[in-house]
Amino acid sequence: MHKPNIARSMGYDSTAGMINRVEATAFDRSSFAFDAASGQGMAFLASQLEYPNVDLVEPLAALTHPRDITVESGGGYVEFTSAWASEYATTGGNQYGLQGTENTDIAMTQVNIKKGIWPAFNWGHGFRVPYVDLQRLIDSRRLGIPAPYSLQKLLDDGVKLIWGKTLDRVTYLGWEQSEGLINNSNVYSTVAPNGAAGSPLWSKKTPTEIQNDVNAMLLYTQEHSGYDVAGLADRLLVDYPHWSLLNQPMTIGGFNSVLEYIYSNNVAKRQGVDFQILPLPNDWISTQGAGSTSRALAYRNDDKSVQLRVPQPIQKVFTVPSVRASGYETLFMGCIGVVQWYRPQTAIYYDGI
Repeated sequence: MHKPNIARSMGYDSTAGMINRVEATAFDRSSFAFDAASGQGMAFLASQLEYPNVDLVEPLAALTHPRDITVESGGGYVEFTSAWASEYATTGGNQYGLQGTENTDIAMTQVNIKKGIWPAFNWGHGFRVPYVDLQRLIDSRRLGIPAPYSLQKLLDDGVKLIWGKTLDRVTYLGWEQSEGLINNSNVYSTVAPNGAAGSPLWSKKTPTEIQNDVNAMLLYTQEHSGYDVAGLADRLLVDYPHWSLLNQPMTIGGFNSVLEYIYSNNVAKRQGVDFQILPLPNDWISTQGAGSTSRALAYRNDDKSVQLRVPQPIQKVFTVPSVRASGYETLFMGCIGVVQWYRPQTAIYYDGI
């Protein structure tokens, strides 16, 4: 009786079995890269042990205009902003109005009303969220691995930062034919006097000579304001190198720095005015003096002396789909005025420091 071949009855012969065993071995080896339970594959476990930082690191940028000027908002999309000012005078030879026994000269008070007009500029900026990027963020959240940021918010924050930097630019240097805090032709400018070393540079002056410069600026603003304390400068702006110079150590009177010495010994403080010396980014002030030299600005920082008008603060106008751009576009608009000096005599530029 013929016995059946057990190997054949199980579906392979000697030759075929060898081929199958080789193929199976090759397949097993090729699957190791995708086998999280194998000795060599830890991909799944490694992904679960990942510890991401979900706080997005954003760029750094300083905005100083809110510190250095009063910003008044409201009015809408206008083309100009305006303000009124008055002047008083008397006629006749007896301006004080004092009368003697035979004096019939009666002084007459007169008032002159002035109107100032300043331009305003429309401002616009937008951003686009690509449709594909938006879908990727949606899919990542659906799959349980959401991105640690919102693309919409990132772009929104970027536009608002640009708005802030625009206000900085307008505040300090103006725009087009308009002037700012640092380069206004109505503000008196002068070159700082030489010190004992024969130079106006603060780097070559003693702490006392620097203090004299500061007091000279302050007294100028008070003198040209009719000696009214309300016109006395309460702020001094310098670039960062000069700010660093003021913070150098000194030993006069036990003070730790030139800045501390000046704070304790200036004519503004002696009259009850809170005087501050603050640093300003170099781009706004360091080369604005005569001959592209460094400039210091002493001025009265209140809305009666100087302010920035922003008729229309930044607003999100609309978001619309765009077929050509393959995404959603958002438009922001605003209206920005210029720096308005109401009392330029309350400010002075000191150049060449």
